[in-house]
Amino acid sequence: MKVFLTAALTALVSMSNAHAVEFVAADDSHATELCMAFASDRPHVMLAAMRGQQTAKTRITSKLECNDMSLDEFAQTYSLTRNAKFMKIDLETKTSIKDIAKVEPTMPVVLSGSK
Repeated sequence: MKVFLTAALTALVSMSNAHAVEFVAADDSHATELCMAFASDRPHVMLAAMRGQQTAKTRITSKLECNDMSLDEFAQTYSLTRNAKFMKIDLETKTSIKDIAKVEPTMPVVLSGSK
């Protein structure tokens, strides 16, 4: 029974990681660094990227674009709910259709910040 449970949990974890998108920075600009931190979907990584930059969350939320998308579009496209919540981006009021059968790209997504 323990072997079956372990195998089932391992399969579940590997399935959830198989659909993760890999982001690659296009350059080393500050905007791209912020986009990479946002794409991590980990609030502590985003906070570390914002520290020492003297930039408010509201300014980043309204001005930063990642791959020519606003942060709320970017968060919805890649399901970045944790950092959206951290940046106070409301994803609940938007209506969208997500193709759950869509095959995720196997190639990394090249990510660039605002120009």
